[in-house]
Amino acid sequence: MGERYKLRKSRNAPEQLTETTPYKECVDYYSRRAGLSETKLALCTRENQQRLNKIARGQLKNVDVKTLVRICLVLRLTEEETIDLMSHRERAFSPAEPVHRGYRELIRIYSKKEIDYTVSDRELGTILDEADAYLIEKGFPPFGAPNSGL
Repeated sequence: MGERYKLRKSRNAPEQLTETTPYKECVDYYSRRAGLSETKLALCTRENQQRLNKIARGQLKNVDVKTLVRICLVLRLTEEETIDLMSHRERAFSPAEPVHRGYRELIRIYSKKEIDYTVSDRELGTILDEADAYLIEKGFPPFGAPNSGL
């Protein structure tokens, strides 16, 4: 009886990434590196955890660059890591999109930023506030909260 009700072992993030590493495993790798659980990642990115999991598992198609950038900012990825991670979802920055230049600059800023992930859940939701302020200053719409109209 005990064998039948054993909890499934959680999947470990890979030790290293390759070009063929699935997107979900890449996110797990970077989350582990940052010390973030899936719950905290969802709070920091201002994303619903269920939707974030669907994005990670590839169940949601056509995920916009803005959403992927929010994930990369929270994970403090470098520009190279961001470009690689976005390519796993068949997304890329466009030189024709001025806001994408802003996103790239934010990636450079956040990759060097110290982020305290041990703060309260409410404070975790403010991690992207600086990015919102930067975007507004540059004349672009802020990330805001998904589906909030911001």
